[in-house]
Amino acid sequence: MPLTPGSKLGQYEVVGPLGAGGMGEVYRARDTRLQRDVAVKSLPDEFARDPERLARFEREARLLASVTHPSIAGIFGIEEVDGHRYLILEFVEGETLQQRIDRGPLAIEETLQISRQVAAALETAHENGIVHRDLKPGNVMITTAGDVKVLDFGLAKGGMDSASGSDANLSHSPTLTHQVTGAGVILGTAAYMSPEQARGRSVDKRTDIWSFGCVLYECLVGRQTFAGDTVSDLIARILEREPDWDALPARTPSRIRSLLRRCLEKDARRRLRDIGDARIEIEDVIATRSSNPEAAAAATRAARAGRRQWLLTASLVALTIIAMRFGAPLFNHVPPPPPVRFEVPEIEAAKIDADGVHTVISPDGRALVYRGADSTGVVCLWLRTMDTVTPRKLPGTENGLLPFWSPDGKFIGYFGAPGKLMKIAVDGGRSEAICDMKGPRGGSWNRDGVIVFAPLSEGPLHRVSANGGESVPITQLDSTEIAHRFPQFLPDGKRFLYTCLPPHDGKFRIRMGSLDGKTNQIVMETAGTGVVYAEPGYLLYRRDDVIVAHPFDAKAGRVTGEPVSLGDRPLGTNFAGAQPLSVSASGTLAYTTNVPFATRLVWADRNGKITESIPMPPGPYIKASISPDERRALLMSTNGVFSSDIWMADLERGVVSRVSYESGQSDNPIWSPDGNRVAYLYAPYGSPPRVVLESVGAGASTETLMEDDPAFKFLNSWTPDGRALVFTRQESATRRDLWVLPLDGDRKARPFLVTPYTEAGGVVSPDGRWMCYDSDESGRFEVYVQAFPDGGAKYQVTTQGGFNGGWSTGGRQILFFQTGEQGVVHAADVLPGPQFRVGPPRVAARFPADVFWGNAGPSGRLLLLIPVGTPYLTITVVQNWPSLLEKH
Repeated sequence: MPLTPGSKLGQYEVVGPLGAGGMGEVYRARDTRLQRDVAVKSLPDEFARDPERLARFEREARLLASVTHPSIAGIFGIEEVDGHRYLILEFVEGETLQQRIDRGPLAIEETLQISRQVAAALETAHENGIVHRDLKPGNVMITTAGDVKVLDFGLAKGGMDSASGSDANLSHSPTLTHQVTGAGVILGTAAYMSPEQARGRSVDKRTDIWSFGCVLYECLVGRQTFAGDTVSDLIARILEREPDWDALPARTPSRIRSLLRRCLEKDARRRLRDIGDARIEIEDVIATRSSNPEAAAAATRAARAGRRQWLLTASLVALTIIAMRFGAPLFNHVPPPPPVRFEVPEIEAAKIDADGVHTVISPDGRALVYRGADSTGVVCLWLRTMDTVTPRKLPGTENGLLPFWSPDGKFIGYFGAPGKLMKIAVDGGRSEAICDMKGPRGGSWNRDGVIVFAPLSEGPLHRVSANGGESVPITQLDSTEIAHRFPQFLPDGKRFLYTCLPPHDGKFRIRMGSLDGKTNQIVMETAGTGVVYAEPGYLLYRRDDVIVAHPFDAKAGRVTGEPVSLGDRPLGTNFAGAQPLSVSASGTLAYTTNVPFATRLVWADRNGKITESIPMPPGPYIKASISPDERRALLMSTNGVFSSDIWMADLERGVVSRVSYESGQSDNPIWSPDGNRVAYLYAPYGSPPRVVLESVGAGASTETLMEDDPAFKFLNSWTPDGRALVFTRQESATRRDLWVLPLDGDRKARPFLVTPYTEAGGVVSPDGRWMCYDSDESGRFEVYVQAFPDGGAKYQVTTQGGFNGGWSTGGRQILFFQTGEQGVVHAADVLPGPQFRVGPPRVAARFPADVFWGNAGPSGRLLLLIPVGTPYLTITVVQNWPSLLEKH
């Protein structure tokens, strides 16, 4: 029933008509109670007599009422007068997007801002199970403030996951059958129909993505994507022809061109599947152009200059025709900005952690968070923005590791001590606990506030709300897997990539999972590291010490083509399956690297004064272990991540010979009490470590133990009788525990101390009665002593924080480092008596300030590794890294 000015619907007084559409007439009215303007939408009489039409009208009211978003026009109520129903809607003052386009194409910036808001509105609708089905410029309002409102859900379809809920017959479409709207409206709506909608097939949210692509194209070009004189002609063009891609402005960002092609894919199965991905892509382009306005302006100037030059050279018609025919793609291609590299050097007050997994770039590429030590040796997380020189310590993040960003860049998630997944606001505030964890191996945060992380070194991934709560498993291990690690969300925020352990034939399996548990597929295999997803569709990872970019179809979850080397060499990581680099959505890459250095061996007294230099050449040695007779030393050298060797140095002659020969990681060498054997850990590339015993005296021999044990291990010491090894073993449920491996009999390792806390160290006293070790059971590491070999009585040695506890020669002292101090060895005297007692700690030795590694011999003198030159770490930042793809 038509309404006239002055008509009243309850508290609403009609002011005048606003327009008519296929689903009803719209009037402007005044809410006399709340004193505001509203829009009143009526159902035509011929539809009111149709129960199906009436049901559709009422469904629109329910759908609109269920959605709240600043870019969706809201509903205030529903009125019924004389058997006629009216919707009371939010009145939006401004102009339609169609009216704006009729004045000419929109500028790139204006197009991006409008399309971003439209995409966000559709994203909210889709998340509530609503498909618009009639998106077009005429249904998008631009307010006087420049904001966007999406109108007219008259064709909206609820229950988008149910095919039965779709009205597939086009003859039932109100817009196409309500003839009073005229041919222009009919053509106007049909121009934005997806191919499946035009064919009368069942539709889902992908039909809105097609319509969104049409709207985005029209904003840039100034005309409809598809046009025709009749509905039949128009639909034929939609089904059979491609858009005129050459009509896009030359300055259109390449990522927007790619987005348009993905939205306007005729096969719905190959089309962009989530409008949220379009929103993210547009936001990233906006951020990139905002952070580099000079490049955007230069591209615009270049395009304008190109048009002027074309006009000035009109006389070269023949040459121009040839160039336009064979070189058109070149004219439409705007070269990406060149890559820019710079280094973020460490400073004395904030030393950078040598493991590259702890350095992470923010989503917008404007800040770095990394792990490092302050001037007192306390390790914490640091924030360094690109517009500052000095990093800022994040309070409360002491001993934090493996940081990761929230998608909006406002929070940093990290794994703190003791045993908590934490978060901290970037702009200040205290760290907050999210949930428990024990042996973390990476996390990732999506835009819906869900964090997927590895709470243990072994086992599945978990999910938890960023607001806190109980974490629950989200992946399942198959029979060949022991751990899932280092997840990373893909752009849709629903699926994620992660690394599987153990490696197979030296390669880690990369899988793709999803929050709903329906996705579980193998993506690829890598040799040694995890992968990082990077726009515009690549997986970055480390191969042969160099970063490579492998083309990746994020929708299908598969790599394509061949990887391209970027030439950059990150420092790497000792976390199996981790990513030694990070990348932002804006095209910025970051990784940790070091200036190559070497060390030399020297003798020093207990005061740290160098007394003698060892006559041997410097080398890349990072650990040293002195023999009981102080005539030899075991040295560990490194060639990069997962590549290290064990050497033996004759300290009198300066001769160095190799002990380990296998390729991989040889680490943690220790001497037997008699000096005739050495033990060390060996891990083939990416595999768990096994124990190697090597005879270095007469009758040399080598044997390998614990080859089938998949757990991480660290060798601590030999027992005084040389018949067993003490080692730390990492358990998924109890963190790190102390174990003993007998070297005779059945040679089966047995636990000595298994608790819910982390135990480390583990050195048996010379008389074989006591075990000295470190534990964090009090909330921080302290040194303890416990009866050996059967446990029993336990005593706490330190009270101010201590670690690396051990025995002096003869067992008359316990030596340790105190938390917060650097280069100072403390000693506590073991007091005589029937019970174990120790005296107050005192300073026993001091290392030089520049020492890299130190080891005390039985005589008390120190064997030190002193750096040659000045070793330091840096963080390398590469802006516009995709430009490297063209270079290489």
